[in-house]
Amino acid sequence: WGKARIQGAVESRPDWCISRQRTWGVPIPAFYNADGEPLLDARIVRKTADLIEQHGSNIWFERDTAELWADVRPDDWTGDAPTKKSTDTLDVWIDSGSSSRAVLMQRAELACDGAADIYFEGSDQHRGWFQSSLLLSLAGNGAPPYKTVLTHGFMVDADREKIAKSNQGKSTKPQTSEAYIGEYGADIVRLWIASQDFRSDITVSTERIKKVAETYRNLRNALRYQLSNLYDFDPATDAVPDDALTGLDRWMLDQFSTMQRDVTAAYERFEYHVVYQRISQFVSVELSAIYHDCIKDRLYAESANAPSRRAAQTTLHRLCAALTRMLAPICVFTAEEAWGFLPGKKADSVHLADWPDENFEMTAKEKSVWQTLFAHREPALAELEKARQEKQIGKALEARVTITAADLATASAHAETLRELINISQLELVEDKSAEKPSYTVTKAEGTKCTRCWRWEETVGQHEAHPEICDRCVEAVA
Repeated sequence: WGKARIQGAVESRPDWCISRQRTWGVPIPAFYNADGEPLLDARIVRKTADLIEQHGSNIWFERDTAELWADVRPDDWTGDAPTKKSTDTLDVWIDSGSSSRAVLMQRAELACDGAADIYFEGSDQHRGWFQSSLLLSLAGNGAPPYKTVLTHGFMVDADREKIAKSNQGKSTKPQTSEAYIGEYGADIVRLWIASQDFRSDITVSTERIKKVAETYRNLRNALRYQLSNLYDFDPATDAVPDDALTGLDRWMLDQFSTMQRDVTAAYERFEYHVVYQRISQFVSVELSAIYHDCIKDRLYAESANAPSRRAAQTTLHRLCAALTRMLAPICVFTAEEAWGFLPGKKADSVHLADWPDENFEMTAKEKSVWQTLFAHREPALAELEKARQEKQIGKALEARVTITAADLATASAHAETLRELINISQLELVEDKSAEKPSYTVTKAEGTKCTRCWRWEETVGQHEAHPEICDRCVEAVA
């Protein structure tokens, strides 16, 4: 739609009068002879440009006609001598419209042929800067000055009135970035901006920013959880290969890779609100509510070098390393802070690191297994919630869940994974060919609560040296 608007503006524009009669601006480098005829010559223009590059545009107004002519007169000039200089200035759209030549093509460090990757401005610039830049670049360079044009709407208040510097005094609270950054911090303000579809006008309100602030805290807490559980992890010596990861780890990395592809594509389309939605939803659901919650037992209760614990840490390290880089364009300070605590060899700054390329993908067979496991998890969680409301259990680890179904082959083959996914102490699978649909029963877990891992186990009390913990924990503390 932006292309159509620029095209329409160009097709309907009138002739462009580029001169202005003002006392300031970039001068039109013209002289006049005694008859009032203009002396316009490309050589004069170029020498005037060299003079202005050296002394600034005020040199045209500071020197009289004779002094200027002595500096810019072509060596082989045979025409009339000027009697006065022009006092007209160029339209300011000439100034801004020539930025591709004046800025990009004059700086070797940009290594640019005059075409910027992107021009970014408000929707009112379809008839302004976007258009003047296009016309001047086509005339001077024979090519457009930009590869992409990105258009944003305006900031408006709750009454849909445009927020501008001219009406700041009318508001009881300053509607400026400085005011909001001072109250919420730069990363929250940046995250709020990213959450909005900037192609339309954006409504500024404290309520909306507060809502995004909650999302920011979720993102920050997720990074803190990951980093706090990598305190004894060295990826050079402790990381495990993909085939040593547990099923839950593999599922997590598969889900993360899918999310990463979506986020990367959204960044490339400049759809930052999609980036915000995809990352925040993933962090809230798949990452925090499922994976982080389910692996606590492995992280906290297994022995330090247990294969399953190192597998969880390997996964967390990969997740954190990639997530910080995906957040870096928006949450620049938070990502840098998290990157500093990430263990292992890495770039000096997250903003100097390559874009993540996590491309883990489960096989079709594995994906089918996980569809089945999640199909059991959801109704099991619903029954656990009922049992909690009825005061039958407190926490899920106090429960034993019995699943009865006609076909439990997949669940039986991955029983421990399913128990971990439901996050309970005990899981019983009962295959009943006459069952029309699966049923889920919650009872109190058998045995006694282990004071170390909090799981209910029948082995608690069997060890004289450690009478309050289970077999697994005895092995871990040995």
